[in-house]
Amino acid sequence: MDGAFLPGYNRFPMNDFPRVAVSGPAGTVSMVWNDTRYHPLGDILLQSFTLGSLAPVQTTPVVVNPAADASNFLPALRVANSKGKLDVSWYSRTDANSAVTGVTAVIGVNPRTTATPGADTTITSATSDWDNDSSDIVPNFGDYTDNALVTTATAPYVGSTLYVAWSDGRLGLPQPFEAHVAG
Repeated sequence: MDGAFLPGYNRFPMNDFPRVAVSGPAGTVSMVWNDTRYHPLGDILLQSFTLGSLAPVQTTPVVVNPAADASNFLPALRVANSKGKLDVSWYSRTDANSAVTGVTAVIGVNPRTTATPGADTTITSATSDWDNDSSDIVPNFGDYTDNALVTTATAPYVGSTLYVAWSDGRLGLPQPFEAHVAG
């Protein structure tokens, strides 16, 4: 993504660091990141490794964004759920010539999958047009999105509600937002 320009985002190049999560039940450590190997504006890729040996689970990284959106960036991955599945969220745009941005997720991804998940979930209740928002902060929309599962008092200490946090400008200035999805 070093060469990609994202309309409305005021930092170049964009910081899009890999995110990592461990799944005890699946016996994996997995990472997600934004990658342009399949199309110039990026997909969210998943690569998992076997705990203990760090041998790759997949022969090639798996695209986790099932929709052929124009742009997918700044993924979030924090912790596996109690069944060892992963929830991945990210910013997405459906038009390469637009700065209209939403947040999308795939819920319950098997870290050992070799296929793109069949469906995604829209997290945002409204999109944000990053070209029509005013901010003098750099970067104007932050360097990441984030997600986490609600914690429980007993093992495995993760519940089934996914909380997603991001920044968008639906109110005219970039503001933090949160949404949650019951699993």
